[in-house]
Amino acid sequence: MALPTPNVGVTMLVVDLARLLRRNFEAELSKVDTGLTAGEARTLFYVWRLPGQRQAVLADAMYVEPMTLVGYLDTLEKAGLIKRCQDPKDRRAKIIELTPLADPLLDRIGAALQQVRSKALEGIPADQGPILEALLQTMKDSLLQEVSKGKQK
Repeated sequence: MALPTPNVGVTMLVVDLARLLRRNFEAELSKVDTGLTAGEARTLFYVWRLPGQRQAVLADAMYVEPMTLVGYLDTLEKAGLIKRCQDPKDRRAKIIELTPLADPLLDRIGAALQQVRSKALEGIPADQGPILEALLQTMKDSLLQEVSKGKQK
């Protein structure tokens, strides 16, 4: 018996969109001279987006394994772009902070991200962009609530 064609619906559209956005972001990053791999550039961006966070929080936000993140952070620290500081709440934990050397690279990474955003929003009326963003944020918040419920059990 042949199965009916699956209903793609919003879930798979968002999954496909996320994959395409990441692919396009990495392609744009290759056009701007950062001297970083795509993973290192994404890590630097997340440190910028989520300042003063622990490594574990960054790994979770990036959906990478902590050991993968440590490799990226090691490279960024050796380049002088970030520094690991002791967490005042827990001596064993490290807080990740940007250094001023990261600023020019973050400008380029931000420009690459803006290029992807502009391309992705082509054909969407300007007044609909904030609505789309609000709807996507609502979806994200709903799923994060489920995740936090699961962690509390």
